[in-house]
Amino acid sequence: MTRTAWLTLIALAISIGRAFIDWGFVYPEFGMKEPGAVAATLVGYTVAYGAWIWALLALSRGSRLGLWLALAAVLILSDLFGVATTVALCPTPCGTVYPVGEIWNWLTTLSGIAATVALVRALRMRAG
Repeated sequence: MTRTAWLTLIALAISIGRAFIDWGFVYPEFGMKEPGAVAATLVGYTVAYGAWIWALLALSRGSRLGLWLALAAVLILSDLFGVATTVALCPTPCGTVYPVGEIWNWLTTLSGIAATVALVRALRMRAG
C-alpha cells in the first residue's frame, strides 16, 4: 500500500473515532433520540464511510477515480468537519469529553490535511 493510501486510511480511522464521540456524547446533547433522525443519520454515515472505504480500495488498486473520491471524502469528513468543529461547533478548547474530544478534533483535522496533501500530490503526479 502506498503512503497516500496509508495516510487516507489513518484519516478514515480517526474520522470513525470522531463519529463514535459524536454518537456517544454530542448527539445526545442535542436530544437526538427520534428514531427517524437516528435512522437518517445512520444512513448518512453508512453512505459516507462506505464511499470512503470504496475509494480507498480503488486508489490502492491504482484508480484515478478512487483518488478523486478519497480526496472528496477527506475534504468533507476530515478537513471540513475538523476545522468547523475546532473553530465553530466546539471551539478549542472543546469541553466535550475533555481532553479526548479536543485531541480527537485536532487529530481529525491534522490527519485530514496530511491525507489531502498526499492525495493532491498523487493526482498531480498522475496528471504530469
